[in-house]
Amino acid sequence: MSGRLEGKTVLVTGAAGSIGQATAQRLAAEGARLMLADLESKPLEALCDAIAGKGGIRPEAFVYDASSNESSADLVDRTLTATERLDAVCNIAGIYAKARTTDVTDADWQRMLQINLSSVFVILRQAIPHLAKTGGCVVNTSSLAALEGHAYLAAYAVSKAGIVALTKSLAAEYASTGIRFNAVCPGAIRSSMSSVPTVPDADPDLAFRRTKLKGFDGGLGEPVDVAAAFAYLVSGDARYVSGSVLVIDGGQFLL
Repeated sequence: MSGRLEGKTVLVTGAAGSIGQATAQRLAAEGARLMLADLESKPLEALCDAIAGKGGIRPEAFVYDASSNESSADLVDRTLTATERLDAVCNIAGIYAKARTTDVTDADWQRMLQINLSSVFVILRQAIPHLAKTGGCVVNTSSLAALEGHAYLAAYAVSKAGIVALTKSLAAEYASTGIRFNAVCPGAIRSSMSSVPTVPDADPDLAFRRTKLKGFDGGLGEPVDVAAAFAYLVSGDARYVSGSVLVIDGGQFLL
């Protein structure tokens, strides 16, 4: 790798998930010092060991709960206690569930919005003053569902559409500080989310469209495909990119 992230300290949430792990490994390979956060400590520590074992800087691991605003805010404080600077935040933590809208409870709705959207807002509210000192950047995780709408994903799609709106709004508000805000919108990526059971008797159209993506097993991209986008947007190569939403879907959006 080019080492284009040497000297940069990056906070990655959802680091224990498929995309989070791939992103952490890619950023570490490019020289970043990582602050990795997720709900469970064991997979985080294993990831830290793996990165150090490949010659990278051993990351710091933080357990936090995205369902709690207090925990999300505290994560930034703990990160800044462990490091002298913060150059980037990659918000990857999130949940995913399929259900008919009439079956979604108030608790289901609130939990989806809290973890996928509100926790991101809280983290960024806490991190922005520190990112302003370094002219840093933020990469948030949205979804193709936010742009085209998917059946049985109303709560999820709304939470991810909120990420797009938040990203663009912050890019405009903080442009004068030098902080860049961008978002990635993955399509069908091979991960724990791609194995979520389908809704019984659901319309098979979406699954059919995915199979049309040539060169991809079942139409699924890989976590490394998304990790490459994070690495680009965090790096100086994207210094003129802010307020953008990068779709990573193998052309699924066009089908």
